[in-house]
Amino acid sequence: MNPSSKSGNKTQSSKLKAGRLLGALLFPFSFFLLPFSPALAGLPEPGARIYGTVALNGVTATAADTAVIVEARKTPTGPAIASYQMGSSPVAGNFYSLILSAEGPAPLTDTNAVLLGSTVYLVVRDDSGDRDQQTLTLSERGLSARINFGSVDTDGDGMSDEFELTYFGSITGGDPHADPDHDGRSNLQEFLQGTNPNVPDGRHPADISPADDRITLSEVTDYILAWKTGGTWPVEPPLNSPNIEDYVTRAGALWKGGEVYVFDNDPATNAPMWWVNAPLSGPTAQKAKPASPPASIESQLLVSRTLPTTYRPNLSVPVSVAVTPASQTLAYAVVETPPAGWTIRNVSDDGRWDIANGKIKWGPFFDQAMRTLTYEAVPTPSASGAAEFTGRGSFDGYGVAAVGPAHVWPPGQTPPGELAVYDTAAAGVIIELHGEAGRSYQLQSSDDLSDWNPEGSITLDDQGRATVPASQAVSRFFRLRALE
Repeated sequence: MNPSSKSGNKTQSSKLKAGRLLGALLFPFSFFLLPFSPALAGLPEPGARIYGTVALNGVTATAADTAVIVEARKTPTGPAIASYQMGSSPVAGNFYSLILSAEGPAPLTDTNAVLLGSTVYLVVRDDSGDRDQQTLTLSERGLSARINFGSVDTDGDGMSDEFELTYFGSITGGDPHADPDHDGRSNLQEFLQGTNPNVPDGRHPADISPADDRITLSEVTDYILAWKTGGTWPVEPPLNSPNIEDYVTRAGALWKGGEVYVFDNDPATNAPMWWVNAPLSGPTAQKAKPASPPASIESQLLVSRTLPTTYRPNLSVPVSVAVTPASQTLAYAVVETPPAGWTIRNVSDDGRWDIANGKIKWGPFFDQAMRTLTYEAVPTPSASGAAEFTGRGSFDGYGVAAVGPAHVWPPGQTPPGELAVYDTAAAGVIIELHGEAGRSYQLQSSDDLSDWNPEGSITLDDQGRATVPASQAVSRFFRLRALE
């Protein structure tokens, strides 16, 4: 080998190494300085690749669903800067795939490119229009992100595969109607409300703005207004459900009791009584308010209706409902259901006639005052036969059926004898009789429904009513026998 050639190769090699080292040293500095030069605006940057699956109405879109298109937009309704039609690339299979171009400092040279740090809108559409939308922020160069649209529901039970797999061990393992945590909400409701179906974490339906285990004044006001006007509510149960006033007064009681509440089903009870105000903490800690009222409180609660015996078409029937709350009551309401088709007027105490649901609604009242609520019910011109009135009160979520006469009759028809027995804190057991005005009845009592003992005769007044105190224990049975 020629020594001079060998020496020349060494020299050339040294120059190459020096050049590489110099390039390595200069490159980071030149790259660092680029953003400060206004002449370099709009330089290409590593873009972003976005991919994932699409599910519409719980069904996964496949490559065969060519009507499904995923677009990237700079605004929710703006033009697409990138799009992918399902099935357009054999490599993507049942996935969509979007490539987004990115550039350096503004102004952009490509109107379809995006700046690093900006937000784009990813939209799924088909022949019916836009179906789903998500946002993505380009937080880094060369971003690769999987973003799925919708929830796959293989068995079509309304719950996503992901939800069933997470909580029930398989994509078909959950029964939408079951309630494994016994918090009064089915698995389907838990899925829709985003809660754990295996933990009793149900929230009161009034607690939605936000859902934070606290019922505020604005939340309880909105809930009451929707109930009283016959409106709708986004969280079950519907406001036209039977006994929904119990949820309303429970919401009022929780608000007045301190706003913060917990789910407590020990001892076992039912909605809405299992929501109780949270116990206080610290040295003055107190136990949470009991889920159900003790017997001493129940005996104080009374809703008693007063009606005339007869009615005539087109003439108003006066109705009064006397309400006695307990001394510990925080919120109570009263609901009356008059005969269908009758006209309701002159409702007292800011009561509301909910014509859509055929109910008169009073309250909630946030005090312990006794009230006599009144209204007038006007029969239709063609009214005939017995007309029935029903009603109930709700005290802090605890329902009490109204006692007293429940029927009125046309003139000339003999009403059968009716008997109501109820307990009062002030007067003890009261027996109320309703029937034909001026008629006499024998009151009888029994311990076993076999042997009946006479308790004396009672003559009804000109309104067909009589009220007498009972000397017997509440557990005994009573009946009426008409006397000739």
